[in-house]
Amino acid sequence: MHPKPQRWRIPSHTFAWNTAIANNPQNAISLYKQMQANSIPPNNFTFPALLKACASLTKQLCSTQQVHAHIAHYGLVSDNFTACALVSAYGKCGCVNNARQLFDEMPSRTIDVVSWTALLSAYCLSGRVNESFELYAQMRRSDDPECRRGDAVCIGALIAAVSANGGCGRAVHSLVVKYGFEMNTRLANSLVHMYSLGNDVDSALKVFDGILIELRDVVSWNSLISGLAANGEPKRALAMFEVMISAGPVAVAPNRVTVIVILKACGELGCKDTSHWVRNYIATHHSSLLSVDDVVVATALIDMYSRCGNLERAQKIFDGVQNKNVVCWSAMIAGYERNSCPHESLCLFHRMLEGEDNLETKPNAVTMVSIISACSSIGASRPARMFHKYTIATGLDTDAPVSSALIDMYAKCGDLEKARQVFDEMDGSSRTVVSWSAMIGAEGLHGKAREALHFLSTMKGQGLEPNEITYISVLSACSHAGLVEEGKFYFNSMQGANGSGIAPTIKHYACMVDLLGRAGLLNEAYDLIRGMPIEPDVAVWGSLLAACKLHGNVELGEVIEEKILRLDSNLVGHRVLLANLYEDAGRLDDALRMRVEIKRKGLRKIAGRSFIEVGNEVHSFVSEDRSHNEWEKIYKELDALDEMVMNSTKVDVGLEVEIEGIIARCKYHSERLAIAYGLMAMRHCGYGNSDIENNVNRRAIPIRITKNLRVCVDCHVYTKLVSKVTVIELIVRDAHRFHHFQDGTCSCGDYW
Repeated sequence: MHPKPQRWRIPSHTFAWNTAIANNPQNAISLYKQMQANSIPPNNFTFPALLKACASLTKQLCSTQQVHAHIAHYGLVSDNFTACALVSAYGKCGCVNNARQLFDEMPSRTIDVVSWTALLSAYCLSGRVNESFELYAQMRRSDDPECRRGDAVCIGALIAAVSANGGCGRAVHSLVVKYGFEMNTRLANSLVHMYSLGNDVDSALKVFDGILIELRDVVSWNSLISGLAANGEPKRALAMFEVMISAGPVAVAPNRVTVIVILKACGELGCKDTSHWVRNYIATHHSSLLSVDDVVVATALIDMYSRCGNLERAQKIFDGVQNKNVVCWSAMIAGYERNSCPHESLCLFHRMLEGEDNLETKPNAVTMVSIISACSSIGASRPARMFHKYTIATGLDTDAPVSSALIDMYAKCGDLEKARQVFDEMDGSSRTVVSWSAMIGAEGLHGKAREALHFLSTMKGQGLEPNEITYISVLSACSHAGLVEEGKFYFNSMQGANGSGIAPTIKHYACMVDLLGRAGLLNEAYDLIRGMPIEPDVAVWGSLLAACKLHGNVELGEVIEEKILRLDSNLVGHRVLLANLYEDAGRLDDALRMRVEIKRKGLRKIAGRSFIEVGNEVHSFVSEDRSHNEWEKIYKELDALDEMVMNSTKVDVGLEVEIEGIIARCKYHSERLAIAYGLMAMRHCGYGNSDIENNVNRRAIPIRITKNLRVCVDCHVYTKLVSKVTVIELIVRDAHRFHHFQDGTCSCGDYW
């Protein structure tokens, strides 16, 4: 039988080792082994420190059980201080039953409020909220007056439990008030955090306002600011930050957490001036908090600058981070993707893969969502398939956001069937609103509006409510297919009592204006804009101006142009659109005046550019391009193609004259050059223009082209004829949608 250790008179050498273990949790186990090797006896202060280290660092049951065995060996299980530490350790390892068994074996005379708190914390950590409240009720029925009242630590544990699992929050709040803990700043901070997690910002603010000004600490402010930012209110978060640092004698200095939260809020706001002010304030008054050696702070800076469009600054900070982790890499990759720099995003991802052996830099689901989105922007099918295979190899394809991104990627690469396959292969229970919205958007993008509406109906039938993005996809699909009545129905129902109760945003209105405008309902679209409860932006007015061009309404076009120029006087695209509208109406003097005005202001319209993927390369062309190293061959190919198209129209003299005019007007447009190069590439693969026997194979390998602007009418007619004479499917993605040209027809039905 082991001698009973001394409990109060601690030998100096044991005390020294206990202190070392308590102050070095990372090396606690190693220190304890050295202590044993030196035959230094542990006591009841040794094991609590050791258990705390095991539970917080490893959270492994085996480590706690090994320490438990040593406690039993030295006869310290009956020590209340050690037993409470053991109960707490089992709780942190997720072994509530072990914790409960230990608690039940404790002598009733030794059970105090600390013991109850240790067990209560174990239940709370495991998310067993109902049992936590039952345990709290048992504690309050105890004979010990202190236990009947409870303490702030107990109630704090309950707050943490309801914060993580929801519900019962107000009940716990009432306990805080009932037992007089309102002035406990730590509990008040926890309540602010609890309400913020529950999306109840108003209640969080009330609790915060109830904290005496002189008792508010940096955690109080951080809880409120982070809560506002997390609930989509970055402006209010920044406003509270200003109050925090300018509150006179009771001002609270920000800490590292404050900086990370406020930088993220600046990024969400996307305002360059605000982000500049915040960064300068921190650099001036708390420069040590902006060290690039702190990877978390550096990542927050990268995210903020990239969201505000300052990629150069973001890249400079990124390059200065020595120990980049996956979050840092992902932030920079997402920054490039968000700022329409997909090629840079892909290059950075390849650099990241070079260090994949390091677990800290191994791409995760967040990384893949960004890189897949970058691939979607390019519209290149080969990288798309490569990234899909990578997600399968790493097991990330089962992640719902990744699968949704893959659906969107394949759709934007022109492969609708592959997008449908990814969706079909998703586990039904893992399909979220985002997944369904991605599929609805994919169908609409390819002109399959009826299919998109079918997906919406199926989604609702499975108990999922559409969100804002879903309705944007639905309205866009209706617009592309001319489903006016259906579009009106969904626009009205989304905000009705039987709908999702969603207030239309500026994007919803832009979709509706586009839908009505394309259908020729210009006055109805104009009335819709004038009745909007929010101020219409350039995109809304631009949709109606494009409809005026389509339907030749010069008078309304002039009214709209005036409104657009009030919003932004340097926009060139809309001026060009109005000049073309004047030309179509025969008002050549007005058209000339508009073009002179554009030149006088030094404005330049965005050049039309078309992209085609051949092998591992993406080739780009502009109108009358001679920069390609095979431009002479491309031009000869185009001449031969024009001859084929003209020969196919000789049976109809009127059509022949019309096509001759079309060819003359769009002779060297960028998409025509891309088509010619695509045909050259196919010939190198063994498919000749007159090789009718290979028609089936040629249909199976379409030519895919991406254009940054809307396809013009002439090129649309010409591409239909090319698909007929070459017996090849041509898939063209323009700025608005996909066109599938096959056998002389287009999937859009000439409505785009």
